[in-house]
Amino acid sequence: MGIGEAIKKGFSITTQSWNLVLALFVFGAIWNIISIFINPTPGATPDAAATVKIVAVGLVFIVVSIFVQAGSLGFICEKVKQGSANFSKFFELGGKYYLRIFLLGLLIALIAGGLILLAALAIAALQGTLNVLGIVLGLLLAALGIYLALLFFLAPYAIVADNEKTIAAVKKSVALVRRNMPRLLGILLILVLIGFGIGIVLGIGFAALSAAAPGQAAQIAFGIVSSFVNAFLGVVVTGSFMAFYLSITNNSDANTDGAK
Repeated sequence: MGIGEAIKKGFSITTQSWNLVLALFVFGAIWNIISIFINPTPGATPDAAATVKIVAVGLVFIVVSIFVQAGSLGFICEKVKQGSANFSKFFELGGKYYLRIFLLGLLIALIAGGLILLAALAIAALQGTLNVLGIVLGLLLAALGIYLALLFFLAPYAIVADNEKTIAAVKKSVALVRRNMPRLLGILLILVLIGFGIGIVLGIGFAALSAAAPGQAAQIAFGIVSSFVNAFLGVVVTGSFMAFYLSITNNSDANTDGAK
C-alpha cells in the first residue's frame, strides 16, 4: 500500500465512523472543559490542594485515554479488515487490549525517561568545560529517542491486529518499521502537515475569538471545536496506519476495497 492510498483509506474509514468520532469528541471536550476550570490562571501559583487535584485528574485522564485508545484501535481494525464494525464492541475491545497497551505505554515512558535523564546528566556533567560536547551528546540522545519512538510506532497495531503480547508486538514493530521506514515516514509527514495546517487555522480563529469574547467563554468554545478536530484527525491517523499495517503484514482478511 502506497502513502496516498493509506491516507485515503484513513479518511474513508473516518467518514464512515462518525459514532467513533463522536465518542472521541465527547471524551476530548469533557477533558478540555475540566482542564480549563482546574488549571490555575496565568501568573497564579497553585496551592498544594490544587496541585493534588490537577495530578489526580491527569492520572484519571491517562487511565481512561488508554482504554479509549484500545477501543478505537480495535474498532478501526475490524472496520479495515471486514469493511464494517459494530460500535457496541468498542468497550469490549477496549478492555481486551487495555493491559497490553498500558504496558507498552509504560515501557515507552521508562525508555523516554531514561534517555531524558541521561541527556540531563551529560549536559550537567560537561557544563562549563565541554559545553558544546554536552549539547551534542544531548542532541544525539534526543535523536536516539526519536528513532526508538519510530521503531515502536506500529506496536499498538500489532497488539490489536495480530493479538500480539506487548514484547512480541515491539519486536514485530521494530522489524516492520525497519523494512518500511520511507513509507511510514511519508505517511507520518503528510498527516503532521495536515494537522499543522489545521492547527494554524484554529490558532487564528482562537485569537480572533479571544479578542471578541475574552475569558473562559472563548476557551470553552475553542476547546469544543479543537476536540472535534482532534477526534476526526485521530481516527484518520489510526485508520491510515491500521490500513498500512495490515497491508505490509499481508493480512488476508484486510478489506482493501474500502470500508462499507
